[in-house]
Amino acid sequence: MKSFDVVIIGGGPGGINAGIMLSKAGKNVALIQEEAVSFGGTCLNSGCMPTKSLLKAATAYRYAKQAERYGLDLQAGPVDLGKLCAVTETDLNMLRGAIKGMLAETSITAFRGNGSFASEHEVTVTMAGGEQETIWGETIIIATGSSPRELPSAPFDGLHILSSDQMLTNTDLPKKLLIVGGGAIGCEFATLYKTFGSEVVLIEAMETLLPREDRDAGKKLQAAFEAQGITVRTGTSIDRLIVVDEKIRIQFDNGDSIDSIDKVLVGIGRAPNIEGLNLEAAGLRTEHGAVKVNELMQTNVPHIYAIGDVTGGLTLAHAAQREAQLLVQNLLHGSSHALKELAVPRVAFSYPEVAAVGASQEGNGIRAYTLPQVPNGRSVVDKVAPAFVKLFLKEQTSEIAGAVIIGEAATEIIHEMALAVENGLTLQQVGNTVHVHPTHSKNILYAIQSCG
Repeated sequence: MKSFDVVIIGGGPGGINAGIMLSKAGKNVALIQEEAVSFGGTCLNSGCMPTKSLLKAATAYRYAKQAERYGLDLQAGPVDLGKLCAVTETDLNMLRGAIKGMLAETSITAFRGNGSFASEHEVTVTMAGGEQETIWGETIIIATGSSPRELPSAPFDGLHILSSDQMLTNTDLPKKLLIVGGGAIGCEFATLYKTFGSEVVLIEAMETLLPREDRDAGKKLQAAFEAQGITVRTGTSIDRLIVVDEKIRIQFDNGDSIDSIDKVLVGIGRAPNIEGLNLEAAGLRTEHGAVKVNELMQTNVPHIYAIGDVTGGLTLAHAAQREAQLLVQNLLHGSSHALKELAVPRVAFSYPEVAAVGASQEGNGIRAYTLPQVPNGRSVVDKVAPAFVKLFLKEQTSEIAGAVIIGEAATEIIHEMALAVENGLTLQQVGNTVHVHPTHSKNILYAIQSCG
């Protein structure tokens, strides 16, 4: 039996980053990744990267359709989703090659197959052909990620009812698309398909889009979507779904209905991938369908850890990467670093973009300030709507406790606020920073100045 200092189950952003860092520190590392999915996990293969590739195409298409606003005469022809998916696959192959190159520069032993516990220290790898190999690890890290959640009343069929994974390989542009779930996934796909010409209906069970964020932000995004022609229905859930002659009829919980839907995209969140891990063999505890860990990412078995989506926390690639970094520091140096979840940015690459970090509501010594939505120089020349910026401050110290931004480049601008939240920076400290003119980032400075 082969023995390793560290065995990592899962080759996504968390597992790969942990493996590379540990290997470079001299540890003998085994990295297990299922054969059906390339290294890089959901983020690279069916999440972050393919959606951003397609959304970039949507941005280019939007510019072409609005070229007259810039004094240009361009023609935007019909969208060929097959061509777009081919370009996306080229992008992904380039990134897969980069990961392969990074792994090749380490001494990591890679296993392609499904990993499952045989005991507290043993993991059995089952290959596609049924062959098995059991390996031993002094330390084991679970980083198996997550998968799209299904509607209990309407499971995925890959034809009429699709997950976000399935929608990314769809080459048929639906005339009418219903999206269930107004979180980041639903909002990004609403942007994508509306831009390409589909009629889009977006429903959310809660009272606002992005329900975990500031309510005003959710309402602003809804108004922006509706101005683009996206139909948004909040406080709405599906009661029944019927397929007749390849068209879908939806019955809502309030008695309303909608007909002639071509496809339904379900984006109601993600479920931790724990099936097949045989956690019981290692005596591992779960909670709400996720691997239970403490603030140091440690399970109830001291030498077994879990990071990323499988723990049921933030389902974000950058959160998993940060957890990997902190866990490696703890393992190598005996430190006790824990992830500050409030300092992790939360974004939707919709149009307009939405980004938030830290606190998202007033109370408990936190007060909110909203920037009046007036154009700045950059928004005027870019022909985009003025940004919505809301800051959350600690009343006693004027430390920045959180922020939410809606507008152009929000997903880039948010990092300044993440830095402030992570390090407890005050309004004055950030306000004393020179911001380039004209930029969208200057909206942060304007927001600070409006706080008085």
